Amino acid sequence: MSQILAREKRFPFPIPFGWFHVGFEQDVSPGEIKPLRYFGRDLVMWRTASGELHLQDAYCPHLGANFGAGGEVVGEGIKCPFHHWVFNGAGKVIEIPYAKRLNEKACVRTYPLAIRHGIVMAWYHPDGADPLYELPFVAELDDPAYVKPISTAHTIKTCIQEMGENTADGAHFVSVHGHPGAAEYDNFEFRDHFMIMESTQTFPSSGGPVEGTLKSTSVGFGWAEVRYQTLIDVCMLTTNVPVDDETVIQYFHVSYKNPERDPKIDRIGAAFNKEVNRQLTDDAFIWENKRYEPSPQLCDGDGPIARYRKWAKQFYVEAQ
Repeated sequence: MSQILAREKRFPFPIPFGWFHVGFEQDVSPGEIKPLRYFGRDLVMWRTASGELHLQDAYCPHLGANFGAGGEVVGEGIKCPFHHWVFNGAGKVIEIPYAKRLNEKACVRTYPLAIRHGIVMAWYHPDGADPLYELPFVAELDDPAYVKPISTAHTIKTCIQEMGENTADGAHFVSVHGHPGAAEYDNFEFRDHFMIMESTQTFPSSGGPVEGTLKSTSVGFGWAEVRYQTLIDVCMLTTNVPVDDETVIQYFHVSYKNPERDPKIDRIGAAFNKEVNRQLTDDAFIWENKRYEPSPQLCDGDGPIARYRKWAKQFYVEAQ
């Protein structure tokens, strides 16, 4: 008798908690419902008639109908397509058309939202705990001297912790990305939910190697501000969202300083945007074909990978 062997699980991690990218502010109009799937869950993002944006689980707690398949926004609530129960943005039932009294236990799980620079970030915690930290605003993205961010999305078959480990892996800049030299870390700090890295690097360019600096500030797993000083000043915001425990969508939002809107700087900015997205596809190929090694055999040329993994444990309900 033949046996079907279970596929080896590449990563031991559940979906971490934190703030994650679930859309852009312009994605949903008043009165509209948008079905989504993130955190291994079916969700709906919807906007009330007055314009309030909400993210909730997709299934009605009454008998499980999907709000995203025939549901309707009615005023400040969302109506189930099955028995027309209506829930408000806090997830509380506010109307049952055929009942004499409301079932106050009927609640739809609702996710806190934070909108930053037109990006909708949602707080996910497996136990439904309230946000444990806040997201910052990025000064450059409100500075008229910087161009409007160029946003690019990548769907990658990996887990979000594996992606974050690249920041601590200084050697891969040469072996994977073809940089002329390894990153030299000037500072690497792990503090609460922050990971801060400052390095001096030699970057490739069409005119040959260019010396520059890079500073990355990660806020949990879903948000990172990366500032480059090379031929031009670049501010890149990186946002992520786990679709499930082995799929991540990562967004690069690239902006650069060009107060005079110099065409030469625009060309350099466009080339930079193209290059960082190309480098991500290099990383994605590795991530999609590797597994997590729990006891890596590291050497003295590797970055602070062990310290990164210790920092990462805090974002799981059950520490790995």
